[in-house]
Amino acid sequence: MVASEIVDALLARSRAGDGGFGSVPGAESEPESTALAAIALADDNAVDWLLRAQRADGSFGIDAGGVASDDTALTCLALPDGPALEHALDHVESTSGANAVGGPGAPPYGWSWTIGAHGWTEPTAWGVLALRQRRPTATSRIDDGLAALRARACVGGGWNYGTPESFDVEQPPFVQTTAIALLATMGIDDPLTASGHRMLHDRWRDEDAGFLSLATAAAALRVLADPDADEAAALVEQRASATPELGTIALAWASIALGEGLRALDAS
Repeated sequence: MVASEIVDALLARSRAGDGGFGSVPGAESEPESTALAAIALADDNAVDWLLRAQRADGSFGIDAGGVASDDTALTCLALPDGPALEHALDHVESTSGANAVGGPGAPPYGWSWTIGAHGWTEPTAWGVLALRQRRPTATSRIDDGLAALRARACVGGGWNYGTPESFDVEQPPFVQTTAIALLATMGIDDPLTASGHRMLHDRWRDEDAGFLSLATAAAALRVLADPDADEAAALVEQRASATPELGTIALAWASIALGEGLRALDAS
């Protein structure tokens, strides 16, 4: 499946009459999958769906079983300039993770998957990247997010979900979280980026059986101008052809890794 075929496959996931994208064909449209599709395709219909889906507090996400996901930072990277973007950025800038029960605890805070929860690697990376790209004046929150990524970095470089050590045992990094974190750190922390880049360069093939890990790695390697970037991109195309059941988010990342959508995520 070449890049144009990946785009066609992703476009086919759009809900007729809705403009948004669900996580799988036929599913209800969701902010995360729609935002990634909008970035990948520069799709105006997807952007229109996002604008209609914005909550009163400026946020984007899903309410499920009393838990509200927060996809606002990622969505900011897909929105056009204007009041909706500024309202969303206000939400990103004003929210943070919590490091103690019953209170915020000590900094750094980063960002969490859900409101009021602990800060983790991927949402923190999206928070840093969104503010760097769309509100670079938010220096205190950018600095806090970067400090959180430093604190969450694994020994030897790279990131997992956010626990570099557990019960005095060093925990290993993962390719997908490392790739997304590197999009946030490159250009503002060279040593942190260099250690994460070394890990990604050395380990991306170890997890390439997971398509989402492969596609996010290919995107980061391309931004980093890594010598493996072309190999990773070719493997994305090959695996996409062999895996017709890919979800929307995986297809969107494949399109981003191979196409012009990567510019929205390149803060280097």
